[in-house]
Amino acid sequence: MAEVTLKIPEDIKDIIEETSETIYVEAIKDIARKKIVIMQKRLKDIRKKVAVYEARYGKSCDEFSLSVPDTLKGHNDWIAWSYLVKVANELSNKIEKIKLLTGK
Repeated sequence: MAEVTLKIPEDIKDIIEETSETIYVEAIKDIARKKIVIMQKRLKDIRKKVAVYEARYGKSCDEFSLSVPDTLKGHNDWIAWSYLVKVANELSNKIEKIKLLTGK
């Protein structure tokens, strides 16, 4: 569990002290939902790029990795494709973790 410290101006300190903890939980959930939408759009864009490589070579990145053509283009495509797959997987995992905050 992480602890978050928030610095606020003195003149609004009284207002915040009077609010319940629920408002903070709802604010975090709202931020999480917005972050998920942004991340899902990015993931969709990355998956489209991965699909271009899959269509070009007729195989998955893992399959391609087993027989990368010994050409500059082959190696460059493999590096870019592998990176996109890695980023997509990491982003997908982050989305799932953030979804835990929203209860979905």
